[in-house]
Amino acid sequence: MTYNISFDDFVNQQIAKKEPPIDWTQRCDDWKKHLDEFYQLAERFLQKYIDQGKVHITWSTKQLDEEHIGSYDVKSLEIQIGTIKVRFDPIGTLVLGVKGRVDMHGPRGTVKFVLVPKTDSSPTIRVIIQEESSEVKDEQEPVVEEWAWKILTRPPNIKYIELEEESFLSTIMEVANA
Repeated sequence: MTYNISFDDFVNQQIAKKEPPIDWTQRCDDWKKHLDEFYQLAERFLQKYIDQGKVHITWSTKQLDEEHIGSYDVKSLEIQIGTIKVRFDPIGTLVLGVKGRVDMHGPRGTVKFVLVPKTDSSPTIRVIIQEESSEVKDEQEPVVEEWAWKILTRPPNIKYIELEEESFLSTIMEVANA
């Protein structure tokens, strides 16, 4: 068996590729801030029904445990409309392809809300092909200035739907089978 490079060269190349360290505490804090913003939107969309006593909300705490971050507590929301209960279940910030996810569970299904770059309308797949003889380029991930909560559609044609009052209330009716 022949090797094109020595193991020393391989090790040195891998060390040279080292990415900057991630501040996991900051990542967790950002996730919690965005989660609070999500709940503020939800409350705003439901406010007139809450004020009329037609919708009741209950807060609880959920413990998440994510690799590199460890265990931490987040808020969880449950809304009750008559006999129907809809629960918002934070999934975490270390979710493939998104900065965070919250699942909304009702008696007739689940809808996923994802935190993605504000300008995205669907998932972006990035493929980097490197030929053995080509030079390694230090490509940084694009910096995202603004994040937004969006509704994730089901496969196979996955899209992001803007999270607005109408789309939010429609998702509640979807999981409640109204």
